[in-house]
Formats: sequence, structure tokens, C-alpha cells
Amino acid sequence: MKSNQEDFTPHSEALNELIFESKAMVGINRMTLHTWRLKGILDDKRDTNSTNRYNYYSALDVILIGLLNEMKSLRFSHAEMKACKEAILAPILAKDGKEYPALEYYTFLVLLYNQPIYTIITYNKGIEGVWMLDEKDYFSKLKSGEIENHTALSLHKAIKINLDPVYNIPEFCKLAGLTDDELKVIEIIRMKEYKTIRVLKKNGKMDCVEGTERIEDAERIEKLLRNGDYQNIEVKQNNDKITVAHRLVRTDFKR
Repeated sequence: MKSNQEDFTPHSEALNELIFESKAMVGINRMTLHTWRLKGILDDKRDTNSTNRYNYYSALDVILIGLLNEMKSLRFSHAEMKACKEAILAPILAKDGKEYPALEYYTFLVLLYNQPIYTIITYNKGIEGVWMLDEKDYFSKLKSGEIENHTALSLHKAIKINLDPVYNIPEFCKLAGLTDDELKVIEIIRMKEYKTIRVLKKNGKMDCVEGTERIEDAERIEKLLRNGDYQNIEVKQNNDKITVAHRLVRTDFKR
């Protein structure tokens, strides 16, 4: 990601420009929006000094309302929705050295870098915590048990549904949550150099990977034999000439 040098100020101004009317909202009516303002779930952004008292919304408001509407469909109470709203709008320090509401900053990551982001709501006799996490942190906390009973809301989905066609939703990373050893095995498989691959475990943990490589280059076979660059090797000859070799390659996992 190239966000280290990114100045998010112009993106922030664009996301917060009040340009949308309530008819831009997907699957939600004006009465619901009015009720949410009365309950403190939404802020009333109307200009009190203007004769035009219409409500206008920013792109960030549209995304927030989309998330709130998902909570409504999951039967969250008004108090729970308000608590979640306050949590995801809490300021965080971004990589450009400035503070932004969490929802705004993570929206930058979705729109600019196509990074999967989730709003995670955990429970323990009611709402215990509200997180905004990328998929790596989400799976890490799931694996560690830090996150158990929870609801996950996709920020990508909220943006896709409510601001379509601003961006294309990315594929969910299928490798998220794998250990370093598991990733190493996948890396070895992807090399496509081995005829067979065997994973050996010791005390319930991966100890090593053994791959059998087929080699048909006679010069390379002779070089391997001279240098002893193998754990085990089987050489086949035809008319006193080396035709093929099967070399066993062992990769140990360091502990």
C-alpha cells in the first residue's frame, strides 16, 4: 500500500461535501432518517441560517446510513445503533499524520487501495466492542480468540450498494489467516517443480515438506551428483546414458 506519503485532505473534502438528497439513499425512507435524527443516531446538518431547510448528505453520510440500515435489518436497537455510530466515527490518526473519523479513513483505504475492511461488533451480554479492521487483523483476532461472538459488516458492501459504481469490489483474499508454515507449503506447491509433495508433521505441527523433483537435463543431473545437492536421488540410465533423475528436496520449518 502506498498510503505512507498520501495526503488524504482532498479525499476528505470530497467525501464530506453535502451533495446528496435523501432520495439517493438505497432502501431507506425519509421518515426513518427523520427518526434517526430525533434519536441522535444521525446528526442534523441543516444550515439553521438558511431559508432552505432541506437535508443534504455527504458520500460519507450515505455510507454510514447504509451501515446503519444493515444494523436495522439485524434488529439493532436505536441505542445500539447510536453506540456503533459513535464508535466508527471516533477519530484515529492516519498515516498522513492527521486525524479522521475511523469510517472516513477506512473508506479511503477501500476506495483508493481496494483493501477489504470490516466493521466488527462483538457481544458479551450486549455490545462489548466495535472494531474497524482489515482482513488480516480480522482473521488474526479470530484465530487468537480475541473475537468470538460477533457481527461483521463489510464496508465494501456498504460502499458498493450505496455508492455504486464508484469502485469494483475485490475478491476476498483466500490466503488470509494462514500461518507462515502454511503459506510456505502453498509457495512450494506453486513452484510446479515437483512430481510429488509430502508434508510431514511432528507433535501436531508441520515439521518439513518433501518434494520429488523430476530432472531430465543430463548436465544438471551430473552437476547435482558432483555437488551432492540432494537428500536422496534416483538416477535412470538408457544405453549407458543418464536419461532422468528424481531428486528428493527437503524443506525444514525452523522452530
